[in-house]
Amino acid sequence: MSAIQEMVRHLEKMGKISDEQFIVEMLKNREHLGSTGLGKGVAFPHGRSLAIKQLSVLFARSSGGIDFEALDGKPTKIFFLILAPSEEGADVYLALLSELISLIQKPSKLDKLMQVKDYPSLIDIFGGNED
Repeated sequence: MSAIQEMVRHLEKMGKISDEQFIVEMLKNREHLGSTGLGKGVAFPHGRSLAIKQLSVLFARSSGGIDFEALDGKPTKIFFLILAPSEEGADVYLALLSELISLIQKPSKLDKLMQVKDYPSLIDIFGGNED
């Protein structure tokens, strides 16, 4: 099972999306346009669709890393899957994507993301002090 399939399956089990296969194909098609693996071990697979009920963000980590065809050619260890309904929330969707990309530009925050053990520690990274 691919990383995308595994993340989408989790959202489907949580009732966040209505068509797992459609979302997987949408995300794979998006990746064919250009990898959302931006480097530094981080990828932001994302998309918008009518099959998505509400803005959802899934954080996933692979301790060994996955070949996600990142721009720097290195394995991807951190994934932020971002899905949004196509009919609303474009401003929130783009702002969220921008904020997450800004976050990984801070080396100490990126190091902390690599070490996240649970949901409270993830939330702490987002609410923590700026470096």
